[in-house]
Amino acid sequence: MKKIAIIGAGGRMGSWITKYLVKNKNFSIKAYDKNMCSIERLLNVKIETDFNACVKDSDIVILCIPLRVIPQMITECSQKMKPNSVLIDISSIKSKSFKSLSKIQNSISPICIHPMFGPGASSTMRLKTIFIPVRNYNEELEFVRQLFPNFEILPIENAIKHDHIMAVVLGLNHYMNIIFADVIASHTYNDLEFYSGNTYRIQRILSESILNDDIDLLNSLFIENPFIKKELKNFHNKFLKYSQMVNDKNDKKLAQYLTNVKSSIEKYHDLNSSYSKMYKFIDLLNNNKN
Repeated sequence: MKKIAIIGAGGRMGSWITKYLVKNKNFSIKAYDKNMCSIERLLNVKIETDFNACVKDSDIVILCIPLRVIPQMITECSQKMKPNSVLIDISSIKSKSFKSLSKIQNSISPICIHPMFGPGASSTMRLKTIFIPVRNYNEELEFVRQLFPNFEILPIENAIKHDHIMAVVLGLNHYMNIIFADVIASHTYNDLEFYSGNTYRIQRILSESILNDDIDLLNSLFIENPFIKKELKNFHNKFLKYSQMVNDKNDKKLAQYLTNVKSSIEKYHDLNSSYSKMYKFIDLLNNNKN
Protein backbone atom coordinates (compact mmCIF):
# COMPACT_ATOMS: atom_id res chain seq x y z
CA MET A 1 0.00 0.00 0.00
CA LYS A 2 1.42 3.38 -1.06
CA LYS A 3 2.02 5.90 1.72
CA ILE A 4 1.07 9.48 0.86
CA ALA A 5 2.02 12.48 3.00
CA ILE A 6 -0.02 15.66 2.64
CA ILE A 7 2.03 18.62 3.86
CA GLY A 8 -0.29 21.52 4.64
CA ALA A 9 -3.28 19.24 5.15
CA GLY A 10 -4.96 21.84 7.35
CA GLY A 11 -5.27 24.32 4.50
CA ARG A 12 -8.24 24.42 2.17
CA MET A 13 -6.60 22.72 -0.83
CA GLY A 14 -4.64 20.38 1.44
CA SER A 15 -7.89 19.33 3.08
CA TRP A 16 -9.57 18.86 -0.32
CA ILE A 17 -6.76 16.65 -1.66
CA THR A 18 -6.70 14.63 1.57
CA LYS A 19 -10.43 13.91 1.27
CA TYR A 20 -10.03 13.08 -2.41
CA LEU A 21 -7.20 10.60 -1.91
CA VAL A 22 -8.57 8.93 1.21
CA LYS A 23 -11.35 7.45 -0.94
CA ASN A 24 -8.70 5.35 -2.71
CA LYS A 25 -8.27 2.24 -0.58
CA ASN A 26 -4.82 1.59 -2.12
CA PHE A 27 -3.32 4.54 -0.26
CA SER A 28 -2.32 5.09 3.35
CA ILE A 29 -2.71 8.83 4.03
CA LYS A 30 -0.70 10.85 6.51
CA ALA A 31 -1.51 14.49 7.24
CA TYR A 32 0.79 17.21 8.56
CA ASP A 33 0.36 20.94 9.13
CA LYS A 34 2.28 23.46 11.22
CA ASN A 35 -1.08 24.33 12.76
CA MET A 36 -2.13 20.86 13.87
CA CYS A 37 -5.51 22.09 15.10
CA SER A 38 -6.45 23.03 11.54
CA ILE A 39 -6.35 19.44 10.28
CA GLU A 40 -9.78 17.90 9.92
CA ARG A 41 -10.12 14.52 11.63
CA LEU A 42 -10.93 11.95 8.95
CA LEU A 43 -11.25 8.19 9.01
CA ASN A 44 -8.23 6.34 7.61
CA VAL A 45 -5.99 9.40 7.90
CA LYS A 46 -3.04 9.39 10.28
CA ILE A 47 -2.27 12.82 11.68
CA GLU A 48 1.48 13.27 12.09
CA THR A 49 2.83 15.74 14.62
CA ASP A 50 6.41 15.37 13.41
CA PHE A 51 7.33 16.69 9.97
CA ASN A 52 10.36 14.43 9.53
CA ALA A 53 8.38 11.33 10.42
CA CYS A 54 5.65 12.30 8.00
CA VAL A 55 8.04 12.70 5.08
CA LYS A 56 10.87 10.21 5.49
CA ASP A 57 9.02 6.92 4.89
CA SER A 58 6.36 8.20 2.45
CA ASP A 59 6.18 7.01 -1.14
CA ILE A 60 4.51 10.25 -2.25
CA VAL A 61 4.72 13.71 -0.68
CA ILE A 62 2.27 16.41 -1.81
CA LEU A 63 3.02 20.03 -0.91
CA CYS A 64 -0.13 22.10 -0.27
CA ILE A 65 1.53 25.07 1.35
CA PRO A 66 1.84 28.84 0.75
CA LEU A 67 3.70 29.77 -2.41
CA ARG A 68 6.34 31.84 -0.64
CA VAL A 69 7.75 28.77 1.16
CA ILE A 70 7.41 26.24 -1.66
CA PRO A 71 11.00 26.45 -3.06
CA GLN A 72 12.53 26.03 0.39
CA MET A 73 10.18 23.16 1.29
CA ILE A 74 10.87 21.33 -1.96
CA THR A 75 14.56 21.30 -1.08
CA GLU A 76 13.93 20.38 2.55
CA CYS A 77 11.49 17.56 1.76
CA SER A 78 13.64 16.03 -0.97
CA GLN A 79 16.59 15.77 1.42
CA LYS A 80 14.48 13.76 3.88
CA MET A 81 12.60 11.54 1.43
CA LYS A 82 13.57 7.95 0.68
CA PRO A 83 14.89 6.89 -2.75
CA ASN A 84 12.33 6.23 -5.52
CA SER A 85 9.69 8.36 -3.85
CA VAL A 86 7.69 11.15 -5.54
CA LEU A 87 7.49 14.85 -4.62
CA ILE A 88 4.47 16.81 -5.92
CA ASP A 89 4.09 20.59 -6.14
CA ILE A 90 0.55 21.93 -6.73
CA SER A 91 1.27 25.66 -6.46
CA SER A 92 -0.37 28.25 -8.72
CA ILE A 93 2.84 30.06 -9.77
CA LYS A 94 5.65 27.87 -11.10
CA SER A 95 8.72 29.98 -11.92
CA LYS A 96 10.49 29.39 -8.59
CA SER A 97 9.01 26.04 -7.61
CA PHE A 98 9.86 24.48 -10.97
CA LYS A 99 13.53 25.47 -10.59
CA SER A 100 13.61 23.87 -7.15
CA LEU A 101 11.94 20.69 -8.41
CA SER A 102 14.38 20.39 -11.29
CA LYS A 103 17.33 20.51 -8.86
CA ILE A 104 16.29 17.76 -6.44
CA GLN A 105 18.33 14.56 -6.41
CA ASN A 106 17.76 12.04 -9.19
CA SER A 107 16.53 9.42 -6.74
CA ILE A 108 13.36 11.50 -6.15
CA SER A 109 10.78 11.90 -8.94
CA PRO A 110 9.41 15.45 -9.29
CA ILE A 111 5.80 16.13 -10.29
CA CYS A 112 4.66 19.66 -11.18
CA ILE A 113 0.89 20.25 -11.45
CA HIS A 114 -1.55 23.10 -10.94
CA PRO A 115 -5.18 22.24 -10.15
CA MET A 116 -7.32 24.83 -11.95
CA PHE A 117 -10.11 24.68 -9.39
CA GLY A 118 -10.67 25.69 -5.80
CA PRO A 119 -11.49 23.71 -2.67
CA GLY A 120 -15.19 24.19 -3.30
CA ALA A 121 -15.09 21.93 -6.37
CA SER A 122 -16.89 18.59 -6.33
CA SER A 123 -14.49 15.64 -6.53
CA THR A 124 -16.94 13.88 -8.85
CA MET A 125 -16.47 16.50 -11.58
CA ARG A 126 -13.99 16.34 -14.45
CA LEU A 127 -11.45 18.73 -12.94
CA LYS A 128 -9.02 20.66 -15.13
CA THR A 129 -5.39 20.38 -13.98
CA ILE A 130 -2.25 21.71 -15.66
CA PHE A 131 0.77 19.43 -15.90
CA ILE A 132 4.34 20.68 -16.50
CA PRO A 133 6.99 18.03 -17.25
CA VAL A 134 10.17 18.32 -15.21
CA ARG A 135 12.40 15.42 -16.32
CA ASN A 136 10.42 12.65 -18.00
CA TYR A 137 7.24 13.76 -19.77
CA ASN A 138 5.65 10.33 -20.29
CA GLU A 139 6.42 8.85 -16.89
CA GLU A 140 5.33 11.95 -14.98
CA LEU A 141 2.13 12.35 -17.00
CA GLU A 142 1.18 8.71 -16.50
CA PHE A 143 1.80 9.03 -12.77
CA VAL A 144 -0.52 12.05 -12.52
CA ARG A 145 -3.23 10.24 -14.50
CA GLN A 146 -3.09 7.25 -12.17
CA LEU A 147 -3.07 9.33 -8.99
CA PHE A 148 -5.92 11.59 -10.14
CA PRO A 149 -7.92 9.41 -12.58
CA ASN A 150 -10.87 11.77 -13.05
CA PHE A 151 -8.77 14.91 -13.60
CA GLU A 152 -8.58 16.46 -17.06
CA ILE A 153 -4.81 16.73 -17.45
CA LEU A 154 -3.61 19.60 -19.64
CA PRO A 155 0.13 19.48 -20.42
CA ILE A 156 1.96 22.77 -20.91
CA GLU A 157 5.51 23.09 -22.21
CA ASN A 158 7.24 24.89 -19.37
CA ALA A 159 6.87 27.00 -16.23
CA ILE A 160 7.41 30.27 -18.10
CA LYS A 161 4.44 29.71 -20.41
CA HIS A 162 2.36 28.59 -17.42
CA ASP A 163 3.05 31.78 -15.49
CA HIS A 164 2.44 33.95 -18.58
CA ILE A 165 -1.03 32.44 -18.90
CA MET A 166 -1.76 32.56 -15.17
CA ALA A 167 -0.93 36.27 -15.12
CA VAL A 168 -4.10 36.77 -17.19
CA VAL A 169 -6.52 33.96 -16.32
CA LEU A 170 -5.86 34.20 -12.58
CA GLY A 171 -3.93 37.38 -11.78
CA LEU A 172 -5.70 39.90 -14.01
CA ASN A 173 -9.07 38.22 -13.53
CA HIS A 174 -8.81 38.31 -9.74
CA TYR A 175 -7.40 41.84 -9.78
CA MET A 176 -10.36 43.26 -11.74
CA ASN A 177 -12.93 41.44 -9.64
CA ILE A 178 -11.41 42.50 -6.32
CA ILE A 179 -11.43 46.14 -7.43
CA PHE A 180 -15.03 45.71 -8.57
CA ALA A 181 -15.90 44.31 -5.11
CA ASP A 182 -14.08 47.20 -3.44
CA VAL A 183 -16.11 49.72 -5.46
CA ILE A 184 -19.52 48.18 -4.80
CA ALA A 185 -18.68 47.78 -1.12
CA SER A 186 -18.59 51.58 -0.89
CA HIS A 187 -22.23 51.79 -2.06
CA THR A 188 -25.44 50.75 -0.34
CA TYR A 189 -24.91 47.07 -1.04
CA ASN A 190 -28.47 45.83 -0.54
CA ASP A 191 -29.90 48.50 -2.84
CA LEU A 192 -27.51 47.50 -5.60
CA GLU A 193 -28.53 43.88 -5.26
CA PHE A 194 -32.26 44.59 -5.12
CA TYR A 195 -32.36 46.74 -8.26
CA SER A 196 -29.64 45.01 -10.27
CA GLY A 197 -29.94 43.08 -13.51
CA ASN A 198 -28.37 39.79 -14.52
CA THR A 199 -24.91 41.00 -15.54
CA TYR A 200 -24.35 42.73 -12.21
CA ARG A 201 -25.58 39.67 -10.35
CA ILE A 202 -23.16 37.36 -12.11
CA GLN A 203 -20.26 39.78 -11.62
CA ARG A 204 -21.09 40.15 -7.93
CA ILE A 205 -21.16 36.38 -7.42
CA LEU A 206 -17.83 36.01 -9.19
CA SER A 207 -16.15 38.79 -7.21
CA GLU A 208 -17.48 37.45 -3.89
CA SER A 209 -16.31 33.92 -4.70
CA ILE A 210 -12.83 35.24 -5.47
CA LEU A 211 -12.74 37.06 -2.14
CA ASN A 212 -13.40 33.68 -0.55
CA ASP A 213 -9.92 32.59 -1.64
CA ASP A 214 -7.13 32.44 0.90
CA ILE A 215 -5.42 35.81 1.37
CA ASP A 216 -1.98 34.19 0.94
CA LEU A 217 -3.08 32.85 -2.45
CA LEU A 218 -4.38 36.23 -3.60
CA ASN A 219 -1.17 37.92 -2.46
CA SER A 220 0.89 35.35 -4.36
CA LEU A 221 -1.05 35.86 -7.59
CA PHE A 222 -0.26 39.58 -7.52
CA ILE A 223 3.22 39.58 -5.98
CA GLU A 224 4.93 36.34 -6.99
CA ASN A 225 4.03 36.03 -10.66
CA PRO A 226 6.88 37.68 -12.62
CA PHE A 227 4.54 38.54 -15.53
CA ILE A 228 1.64 40.15 -13.66
CA LYS A 229 3.07 43.69 -13.82
CA LYS A 230 2.98 43.67 -17.62
CA GLU A 231 -0.68 42.58 -17.68
CA LEU A 232 -1.72 45.12 -15.07
CA LYS A 233 0.11 47.89 -16.92
CA ASN A 234 -1.73 46.96 -20.10
CA PHE A 235 -5.02 46.93 -18.20
CA HIS A 236 -4.42 50.36 -16.68
CA ASN A 237 -3.39 51.85 -20.02
CA LYS A 238 -6.63 50.65 -21.60
CA PHE A 239 -8.59 51.81 -18.56
CA LEU A 240 -7.18 55.33 -18.92
CA LYS A 241 -8.09 55.42 -22.62
CA TYR A 242 -11.69 54.43 -21.95
CA SER A 243 -11.90 56.78 -18.98
CA GLN A 244 -10.67 59.69 -21.10
CA MET A 245 -13.26 58.98 -23.81
CA VAL A 246 -16.02 58.91 -21.20
CA ASN A 247 -14.82 62.12 -19.56
CA ASP A 248 -14.59 63.83 -22.96
CA LYS A 249 -18.01 62.44 -23.98
CA ASN A 250 -16.35 61.29 -27.18
CA ASP A 251 -19.10 58.90 -28.25
CA LYS A 252 -17.74 58.35 -31.78
CA LYS A 253 -14.31 57.28 -30.58
CA LEU A 254 -15.82 55.14 -27.83
CA ALA A 255 -18.14 53.44 -30.31
CA GLN A 256 -15.15 52.63 -32.52
CA TYR A 257 -13.21 51.14 -29.60
CA LEU A 258 -16.22 49.01 -28.59
CA THR A 259 -16.64 47.83 -32.16
CA ASN A 260 -12.98 46.86 -32.33
CA VAL A 261 -13.18 44.89 -29.07
CA LYS A 262 -16.30 43.09 -30.24
CA SER A 263 -14.65 42.24 -33.56
CA SER A 264 -11.51 40.92 -31.84
CA ILE A 265 -13.41 38.66 -29.43
CA GLU A 266 -15.68 37.33 -32.17
CA LYS A 267 -12.63 35.76 -33.81
CA TYR A 268 -12.46 33.33 -30.89
CA HIS A 269 -15.95 33.19 -29.34
CA ASP A 270 -19.55 33.25 -30.47
CA LEU A 271 -20.97 36.23 -28.56
CA ASN A 272 -24.55 35.05 -29.07
CA SER A 273 -23.62 31.72 -27.52
CA SER A 274 -22.05 33.50 -24.54
CA TYR A 275 -25.19 35.57 -24.09
CA SER A 276 -27.32 32.42 -24.17
CA LYS A 277 -25.07 30.71 -21.63
CA MET A 278 -25.41 33.68 -19.29
CA TYR A 279 -29.19 33.26 -19.18
CA LYS A 280 -28.91 29.51 -18.70
CA PHE A 281 -26.68 30.27 -15.74
CA ILE A 282 -29.22 32.77 -14.41
CA ASP A 283 -32.00 30.18 -14.77
CA LEU A 284 -29.88 27.72 -12.80
CA LEU A 285 -29.31 30.29 -10.05
CA ASN A 286 -33.02 31.08 -9.86
CA ASN A 287 -33.95 27.40 -9.70
CA ASN A 288 -31.49 26.78 -6.89
CA LYS A 289 -32.76 29.84 -5.04
CA ASN A 290 -36.29 28.54 -5.18
